[in-house]
Amino acid sequence: MSAWIAVVHDVFSKARELAAQGDAASITFVSKIDNAIEHKNIIQMQALERELLDTAKDELQLVTPHEHETLKRIQDDRHMCAHPAFITEDELFQPSPDLVRSHLVHALQCLLIHAPLQGKSALNRFKADVLSPSFPSTQDGIRTFVFAKYLNRSKDALVANLIKVLLKAPFLEGEDELLRKKRQLAWTLSEVAARKTPIFEEIARPFVGQFFDGVADERLLSICTFLGAEPQLWAWLTEPVKLRLVRLIEQCPIEDLKEHLVFDAFAVPDLADPLLAKFTSYGMEERIQLISDNPGKEFVSFGIDIYSAVGSYREAELLGQTVVIPLASHFGEEDIRRLLNAILGNSQISYASGTSDVLVEVFKLTASIFPMSRAHWQHFVDEMTAQHGGEPDTPYSYPSIRAKLDAA
Repeated sequence: MSAWIAVVHDVFSKARELAAQGDAASITFVSKIDNAIEHKNIIQMQALERELLDTAKDELQLVTPHEHETLKRIQDDRHMCAHPAFITEDELFQPSPDLVRSHLVHALQCLLIHAPLQGKSALNRFKADVLSPSFPSTQDGIRTFVFAKYLNRSKDALVANLIKVLLKAPFLEGEDELLRKKRQLAWTLSEVAARKTPIFEEIARPFVGQFFDGVADERLLSICTFLGAEPQLWAWLTEPVKLRLVRLIEQCPIEDLKEHLVFDAFAVPDLADPLLAKFTSYGMEERIQLISDNPGKEFVSFGIDIYSAVGSYREAELLGQTVVIPLASHFGEEDIRRLLNAILGNSQISYASGTSDVLVEVFKLTASIFPMSRAHWQHFVDEMTAQHGGEPDTPYSYPSIRAKLDAA
């Protein structure tokens, strides 16, 4: 009896939470509950309880058909306990301790431990979250948000449906809003794959092979963002889709490369050469645009080369902001050495007033490798100080960098 009471209370509580979030079915159900309570309508309250599991399955989508049948056994045994029920002529029904424990376990597994995020309403809420301006825009932010709100206590069925939505929705006609959020969706998919790996592989492997065969050329390029976030998807694509994608990369104009974030797919070894060939086929201006839009680690060497060859102070400041800083999070020790030597060797960079701000930001973004790169930074400030008569406080001796070295 206590287990059934817990089930009833949990469904009512979850319905109220979903209603507060705008779920139409939950609003209707809660209205019926409140009306019965307000008017002390015993018959209506009995009907609501009698039909509770059907409502949880069909309208609220809190339980699956299998879970419905499991919970129905708790309800049936509750009735036999609440009302004198004779198994034989003189023997009352008395559930065994093992049966009671079984009911408790099933109540927990099927309903009680899960957040009210099941079924279609949860997927609609996820779509609303993604399209909201407040949805996180960084990979770390998405990781925290998605786990806490959707993966922490969700049923396997919800996770499976979420995987299909993430892979499918951005490529459907009429879903242009979601397509514009493809990088955030791709990072969400990667988080699901990391947290729910067995379900992800079971669902995504056959789904990817079937679904993308039917995606039109004008949308297929957007899969590159998903391949960048989860490279194993490449192995699950059919060979015709792989051939189509390579051909599209070879033929598409720069506007499509930028719009579809095609260079995210550098993470797939089979696509690295076609992407690199496409990048090197462009002139300097186009390369700068592509690096600025897709500052991947594959472009670090190109970016430093472009920066080292600037011919004016203003160009140095512009490329520092649009090329160097976006790439800095991918720098290794050798990249920092090359960057600082390029500045030392080009007075148009070292004497540009904005270079100090650029280097301060690079210093911050590469803090994780500072122990290995410290000597390069020290050499740089010492050389610049020497060029200015040994005066460490002049602007072009880079005192802001020296201060950071002294404080480290």
